[in-house]
Amino acid sequence: MCYYSNSKYWIADRMKVLISLGVISLATFHPSQAMPLNRSVLEVQQLVSGRVLNEKGTPLEGVSVSLVSGGASVSTDARGSYAIAAGGQGQLRFSFVGYKDQTVEISGRTTVDVVLAEDISALDELVVVGMGKQKKASVIGAISTVKMEDLQVPSRSLTNALAGKMAGAVVVQRSGELGRDNGGIWIRGISTFSANRSPLILVDGVERDMQDISVEEIESVSILKDASATAVYGVRAANGVVIVTTRRGKVQKPAIDFVAETGASDLPNLPKFIDGADYAMLYNEALGRENYSPEYIENVRNGSDPYLYPNVNWYNEIYKKYSRNSQANLSIRGGGEVARYFVGFGYINEAGNYKDNPDNQYKSNMKLERYNFRSNVDISLTKTTEIGLEVSGSLTDLHTPGVGGQIYSATYTPAQTLFYWTSLATPISNPVRLPIGHDLEGNEIWGWGAPTQVGEYNPVERLMGSGYNTEFRNQFMSQISVNQKLDQLLPGLSFRFAFSFDAYNQTEIQRRKFSPTWGIQGRDDTTGDLIIKEVTQGQQTLDYSRNLVTNRAKELKGQFNYNKSFGVNNVTAMLMYYQRDYIDGNAGSSILALPYRRQGIALRTTYDYNGRYFAEFNVGYNGSENFPKEKRFGWFPAVAAGVILSNESYWENLRSTINLFKIRGSVGMVGSEALPNGNRYGYLSVYGNGLGGYTFGETGVGYAGTGEDRIGVTNLTWEKGLKQNIGLELGFWNDLVKFEADYFYEKRTDILLQRASLPVFSGFNSAPFANMGRMINRGVDGTLEVNKRLTNGGFRVYGNFTYAKDKILEQDEAQKNYAYRMRTGHKYGQQFGLVALGLFGSEEEIANSPTQTFGVVRPGDVKFQDTNGDGQITIDDETAIGYSTLPEVNYGFGFQVDYKGFDLGMFFRGQSRVSYALGGSYIPFNQGVGKGNIFAEALDRWTEDNPNPNALYPRIFNGTSANNWQASTRTLYDGSFLRLSEVELGYTFRAAWLDRVKMKKMRLYVLAHNLATFSPWKLWDPETGSNQGMNYPLQRKFNFGLRASF
Repeated sequence: MCYYSNSKYWIADRMKVLISLGVISLATFHPSQAMPLNRSVLEVQQLVSGRVLNEKGTPLEGVSVSLVSGGASVSTDARGSYAIAAGGQGQLRFSFVGYKDQTVEISGRTTVDVVLAEDISALDELVVVGMGKQKKASVIGAISTVKMEDLQVPSRSLTNALAGKMAGAVVVQRSGELGRDNGGIWIRGISTFSANRSPLILVDGVERDMQDISVEEIESVSILKDASATAVYGVRAANGVVIVTTRRGKVQKPAIDFVAETGASDLPNLPKFIDGADYAMLYNEALGRENYSPEYIENVRNGSDPYLYPNVNWYNEIYKKYSRNSQANLSIRGGGEVARYFVGFGYINEAGNYKDNPDNQYKSNMKLERYNFRSNVDISLTKTTEIGLEVSGSLTDLHTPGVGGQIYSATYTPAQTLFYWTSLATPISNPVRLPIGHDLEGNEIWGWGAPTQVGEYNPVERLMGSGYNTEFRNQFMSQISVNQKLDQLLPGLSFRFAFSFDAYNQTEIQRRKFSPTWGIQGRDDTTGDLIIKEVTQGQQTLDYSRNLVTNRAKELKGQFNYNKSFGVNNVTAMLMYYQRDYIDGNAGSSILALPYRRQGIALRTTYDYNGRYFAEFNVGYNGSENFPKEKRFGWFPAVAAGVILSNESYWENLRSTINLFKIRGSVGMVGSEALPNGNRYGYLSVYGNGLGGYTFGETGVGYAGTGEDRIGVTNLTWEKGLKQNIGLELGFWNDLVKFEADYFYEKRTDILLQRASLPVFSGFNSAPFANMGRMINRGVDGTLEVNKRLTNGGFRVYGNFTYAKDKILEQDEAQKNYAYRMRTGHKYGQQFGLVALGLFGSEEEIANSPTQTFGVVRPGDVKFQDTNGDGQITIDDETAIGYSTLPEVNYGFGFQVDYKGFDLGMFFRGQSRVSYALGGSYIPFNQGVGKGNIFAEALDRWTEDNPNPNALYPRIFNGTSANNWQASTRTLYDGSFLRLSEVELGYTFRAAWLDRVKMKKMRLYVLAHNLATFSPWKLWDPETGSNQGMNYPLQRKFNFGLRASF
């Protein structure tokens, strides 16, 4: 019997199975009963089968396999396999999105295996833009995009994963403390000194935080940088836009992806402090007399009696060398013509590097667990109607030591608090723990040692004896959308409606106590036993307090889209209405508790002539509650144009070398509504209770009453920014080399600020707002990539660069005696201080130098420049020094190479032209209090025996030596660094082996993160900033991982 099939069948000795479009036909026959067939019929039914892989040996599912002459067409399955009925001669064409088509001669073969090469230009075909997607060739806005595969690093924070990966994105991570380690992100630096300097962040088109999104859920991240790209978002997008697009379903068989990692973390950049013997020696030197005898110092050094002569390295007592981290993600993706889906689950478990007390029934160490969930479903109800259902969320459980809070009117996190106490505790102040007695069974009981000086702490007791804090955060995010094609009304017209609802809840519980401490009075002369006395009774039971935060957000959008081609003329248009309602559940006043509401409309039109010439017009019309009715709404337009010269006919002879030459430019207006310090309704006057100063009768006693706190400004209006951008895109040798660069310039006017030059006698309790600031920001950013595929592998080299420099042209500041002391005319956040000329070498040099007015000056003290030439060194001699705390230069570069399944990748990132001021803990024996730990670098100091003019520290002095610690070029450090951020080595198993275990793909890898940092600053991680090294260091991670697909 003969059964025709256009897909695939197998012939066995006694059985033939035909599978076609899900229908199975079965026949049994004996070879002797087979009917003779002529040659032409046999050729029609000859089966050609094989597999389709990519250049890394990974099977490709969904590749279209067809006969060039027409007729049969099939698709590969999950293992890249296919079978097609074809003649013995002819050609097969293999086609797949993102890969170059390949045509192969059959030449009588029954097995044809194919390796498809990536089509680099096709991979970049679609780019996310404001409210949609466009072909990359037609995009004339300044947009940078990074794909999910470039973000797969062991980081909980998507923001931190972006560091160094995108041109124009400035990411700085100030802390590695779990739950508080999310970096800050800025687009092309800073363009305003008003309240809001951060970009708008959109996740699937909705304004959301991206801190707790799993990287495995991400399809791509794009940043919109110029006015043409951001204008449709109006006032929300003055500082740029970050668009996060999550993964969605597609027409394919269900594909299961599983990723798991586990590893260890350490802290590579902990500050180093001097030991007890050196501390005692420096203290004697600072006092100028012998406070600690040579015998005492020797006893400390040899450790003969660690209770009476302690020598404690507090960092070694608090931090352990390694901690564990692990994560796992599982996702399912697939669908058909009716419904497509993506469902993902994620889990992260990370621990800090604090030690635990085995005597406690609770943990002192930090620990964070996070669970992620996402479901994106698209359902085609009809050929013209599609609905989208998106539900996602995260649960975060954070456990931290029971410390943190107010210290000298400043709020510190648990990690900062522990470092502060560690900086106060000297290595000789007290032992960690003391044997204070025995229980009924004769077991020794231990208590915490009490510091010998008032104001010091036992950092280990603070860590292990203060209780614990827990934070539980949950986020729920949802969106429903309807997409309706309206071709029956107007070909190319469609409408989209979307509604989203998000909820955020946080519960913080504090269980705190204070352990009793014990001090040593000496040893018994007869027995030699320690004489121990209780110093503080403490609080043995854990107290309880709770804080709740609940935030809600709703968004509504309606959007018409039009896309139509008229021959070589391509036109698109978009008209959108937007409305958002947000309630801050942690508001500190009745005004801030009112809902935050925004609304606006946006219009975008684009024109493309034959893929050669492009034009675009965008405009946003937005309203703000912060301004009076007549100034509440504002227009923010932008225009852009571009041309691809390489598509011109005269470029034909150059195209083999320069396949892409594109020039684009844009100019437009953006706006901002944000008032300083989170204030609202700047046009309204505010009245307050409890204002003092009212007197009655003859007593002269002042009484509190009601008064005007802040005067409203009725002509307050939008902050405006004129953005200009010009860009160049080049492709060489069929995109073997790709280059892109942009020059940008922005001028902000009418910057919203709070008056600072009004005198006290003006009577204002709180200064009013005003549109009084002007600022410019300009620079360049760009990317370079080389991508080459070879027979058994390939390589990729890539890098990006951003340079952004701002300048304040006008701000309201109090007038100073000298123009060079004014902040106007300098970069935002510019450091100011004295110019240090070195160290005084003698009394004669001091006498012959301008008089320094910050205290008594001695040889070894810092010598400053007399900037104004008046013969005295005062605060009037301070001037601009160094840079600001936000780096002007940001860059990242790396490479990836693979060969026969093995792959190796390295990524570096860095920052430069950034400065930080040193804090008080850097100063030995600050303010003469005779306590405080000392950085090991203090040994490099000026002394009478070694009067080194280039010493890192001036002379050591126990007192209020204000002269040496004035803000100056000497107390400023260069925060530049180059970090080896990622090193990854992996192996992808070949498809032939995976067939045996029914897998589509499997890869094993090892990954090192934050492996090494190169910087002129050595005391702590330079990226964490100037907070006296008090921020928790960035962790170094060593992970082993598995990535599998089924």
